[in-house]
Amino acid sequence: MTDVISITRRGLMIGGSAVAGAVAATSSAKRALAQGGATERLAYVGCYTPPGEGIVLYRVNADTGAMTQVTVFSGISNPSWIALDPLHRVLYAVNEDAPSGGVSAFTVDHASGDLKLINKVESHGKWPCHLSVHPSGKFVLVANYGTGNVSVFPILANGGLGDPTDTESDTGALNPAKAADNPPGNFAPSDHTGPKMHMIQTDPSGQFVIANDAGLDKTLIWTLDLQTGKLTPAATPSVPSTPGSAPRHFAFLPNGRIFYNLHEQDGIVTVADFDPKTGAMKEKQSISVLPEGFGGSNLCSELAVSPDGRFVYAAARGHDAIAWLAVGAGGELTWASEAWSHADYPRSFAIDPAGRFLFACNQKGDAVTSFQIDPHSGGLTFTGQFVPVGAPVTMTFLN
Repeated sequence: MTDVISITRRGLMIGGSAVAGAVAATSSAKRALAQGGATERLAYVGCYTPPGEGIVLYRVNADTGAMTQVTVFSGISNPSWIALDPLHRVLYAVNEDAPSGGVSAFTVDHASGDLKLINKVESHGKWPCHLSVHPSGKFVLVANYGTGNVSVFPILANGGLGDPTDTESDTGALNPAKAADNPPGNFAPSDHTGPKMHMIQTDPSGQFVIANDAGLDKTLIWTLDLQTGKLTPAATPSVPSTPGSAPRHFAFLPNGRIFYNLHEQDGIVTVADFDPKTGAMKEKQSISVLPEGFGGSNLCSELAVSPDGRFVYAAARGHDAIAWLAVGAGGELTWASEAWSHADYPRSFAIDPAGRFLFACNQKGDAVTSFQIDPHSGGLTFTGQFVPVGAPVTMTFLN
């Protein structure tokens, strides 16, 4: 999506405020949490501010999917993506601001879910929209959408972030704003005015760092030196996508050998064999996540694989739906069906660790909606539960 659309839709404040610090949970909220049973999990929801207030902590019933608000950690500017370290002791959040974005680190209290700010650093780019933690727990990887670059931050002994050990940008010829295989009537262009990094994460082994450049329609692949924090292009440094298709989010099967890539503009998921030794990808299928005959404006957003690796889920903004596709023996996909998200603009979603429920973060609908997952078909059934929250964007569970 274009920078202008990003500003107006997301409600970002140019020169957004710095993190003032997360507020501690109130004593009444702590008592409410203590009354929760073993069937409940804690989950954090990151929101655009305003209208969102920061990061919201919930108790989630593992049997019903019901969400109960515990507290709000305010004073956090645009935490549009959050991630926990491998031990779930520290939570990291981007601050999707301009002209200079940020990355914040918080200690996590497992008993209460409280967050306490450790530090905030500049993201060394504009509008950081995604981050992940290296499986080693040594580095945080950040994708800066506005400036089309990625940054690598070392994790300090206290969980905070040091100065970046590396930043990398992409270059290349500009592509059209729309893909040739777009659905008919799609008037929602993706931003192709330059590089636009939309996601960064490692393969399951942690050997390769992968980033999607939605602006230049590429997937970039590096290795990361765990001693120096430097990125080095892999033997196959990039994989092109259809011009104008805007590769956005990706996911792996648990075996680490099948790579799924969701393209924002044309609604296509590509399936590729991934070589865990070289990082090479060999595409073998291209399939739409949109229903047959779909027409009109649409921008696909999030992609995830079920914990058991049997289904792939994809969210589509425009007609507000989440599709599910069955995974075949070789990783190929078969479109099954889709469910209405019951609110506007599902920016992302989260599947609970047990694989029983899917929670859609509906950015424009200002609500999180939940769905029970059929363990046999992968189908989604709306629970009837709406959780009001301003501009929810991302959700993650605390173990």
